[in-house]
Amino acid sequence: MTYDLDRGRRDERRLRERLRDAVRIRRVTDGVPAGCWRLVAELPDGELVGELRAHERSLDLLYGEDLGDRREVVLDGVVVAPRLRLLGIGRRLVTRLAAETRRAGLPAVRATAEFGGIQFLLACGYRIEWNRPQALRLEHH
Repeated sequence: MTYDLDRGRRDERRLRERLRDAVRIRRVTDGVPAGCWRLVAELPDGELVGELRAHERSLDLLYGEDLGDRREVVLDGVVVAPRLRLLGIGRRLVTRLAAETRRAGLPAVRATAEFGGIQFLLACGYRIEWNRPQALRLEHH
């Protein structure tokens, strides 16, 4: 018995659920420079359906102080194939980055976002840092 009598919609939902469960997340290291992070979401046949990129930065260079070569990670972007959005693949990529950077001893992952990316990162556990610079705009009418 089903509540969705539209066969096309029902088949699409089932396909998305199967694909969501089949996606595997892995870190790519071949051809990626040291200090860069690339995680991919792939289907069993190797089809790339999502990607996360990030890079490490030196807090010593950022602040102009000798902090003992402290580093943090900056999230450059997360993308998921349009047909597989809203299935948790992006969240799985972000969660995997957090776990791997924690294991590597890196204390934080920073991100800059706009539009829907803000809500996505907040849902993944990021917090807005009010002490950081904010983008502001004054329009003349």
